[in-house]
Amino acid sequence: MRVLHVSEVTWGGVVSLLHDFMAEQLNRGHQVSLLAPDTFPEPNPRLPQLRRTAWSLDRRSPRSYPRALAQLRNTVRRERPDVVHLHSAYAGFLGRLPGMSGTGGAATVYQPHAWSFDLFTDPRIQQAMVRWERLAGRWTDVLATNCGDEIDEGRQIGVTTPGHSLGVPLDVQRFQPVDDAERQRQRRSLGLGEAPTLLCLGRLARQKGQDLLVAAWEQDPIPGTQLLLVGPGDPEPLRRLAPTQWGTSIHWRGDQADVRPCLWASDVLVLPSRYETVAVVVVEAMACGRPVVANRVSGVAMAVADEPPPPGGVVVDSGDMTALLAESARLLADAELRAQYGRDGRARVLSLFTPEQVIDRLDEAYESAMRGSR
Repeated sequence: MRVLHVSEVTWGGVVSLLHDFMAEQLNRGHQVSLLAPDTFPEPNPRLPQLRRTAWSLDRRSPRSYPRALAQLRNTVRRERPDVVHLHSAYAGFLGRLPGMSGTGGAATVYQPHAWSFDLFTDPRIQQAMVRWERLAGRWTDVLATNCGDEIDEGRQIGVTTPGHSLGVPLDVQRFQPVDDAERQRQRRSLGLGEAPTLLCLGRLARQKGQDLLVAAWEQDPIPGTQLLLVGPGDPEPLRRLAPTQWGTSIHWRGDQADVRPCLWASDVLVLPSRYETVAVVVVEAMACGRPVVANRVSGVAMAVADEPPPPGGVVVDSGDMTALLAESARLLADAELRAQYGRDGRARVLSLFTPEQVIDRLDEAYESAMRGSR
């Protein structure tokens, strides 16, 4: 099968997911191509069979769209894919423009990684995005999502495209627990000292909810505990929300090329996001044996706590920072409970999120898309 992945996203969970998608697809003998900006990081380990094309799309600059659209058409013409797999809102927009994208000869699979109408706070823009998603569903053969919640959210706004829930693939050999000696070594390398550590991992953005968490922490920090923020972005707005705790109990470490040392060094991962579609980071944390306390946003309950596998942590009502911090404090105070959640979370990932399992589901989605292709 010839597969072309198209993505404008160059950091975070979408990149991790795509790396695992492409590695397993190449392992299965598929011809895999990628159209993405130059800043899209090289997979580790590298994938020499991957056919990669640079994409000049800058989603902040509409002037880049015509050239990016031409590059998409040229790439489809050259690679002749059986399936064009569009990732995220802007690739989903350009790749589904009828008669302009050049994708009409291939089955089109769209994976939102959070719906476009969730990206904006202006109601007028949200409504425009809802209308677009409903319309673009006519030119989409299959909707692939990280979780069933995302399909349900699409159905609520009138997207009727056949949907396949995949889960998120994770390299469970790369993300795995370490012994206490290695954990202490990583803590020293990050300068964390001896205090229990609550980790919030993700780019600094409204979606990820660090502003909610930092403001709540400033009002009522967990005694004797440090909050570690890791991810790219401008920390200044967060610093202003925590004038007494920033630099004392709140520490920011910026972007990290490898997030595993932060996971190994921490005690609990906290997810305060306003919206997600599973959140790859919670799966990475559980694979590393770290318990999770998370907001109940799309897909997170499925990943962390839904039966039948035992839970790998706790899910609280979305936006309830008081409950989020209270559950975090409870876990930080109970080493035995943390260890149990850590073991169960690792087992949960092995039962649900290995690349082999997820790519089996994705292959089924591709076959369905090709059978129903326009």
